[in-house]
Amino acid sequence: MFQIINSFIEGELTDEQCKHCLAATNLGMQYIFVSEKAVSQAKLIERCYISQNERKYYKNIRLEESKLGANKVKLARKQYRGKGRYIDEILV
Repeated sequence: MFQIINSFIEGELTDEQCKHCLAATNLGMQYIFVSEKAVSQAKLIERCYISQNERKYYKNIRLEESKLGANKVKLARKQYRGKGRYIDEILV
């Protein structure tokens, strides 16, 4: 995700490419705490321990998803090349 955003900031990707590349990475739910008060009010409601075998299993799943996401990002970069605006065009 950070590479995609950096590529947009560096002027290597258009906004359309960036949007579709980020969608291809399957980031799931993202949460942002915008103040110290919000962070201080966050509560841990559940803790879950997993075995070594479960860790390996989930690690392998994430690795496969990551590879698939990388391929989707490549396709999105090609498919939306030349569509949208670069950051310098947006900020002018």
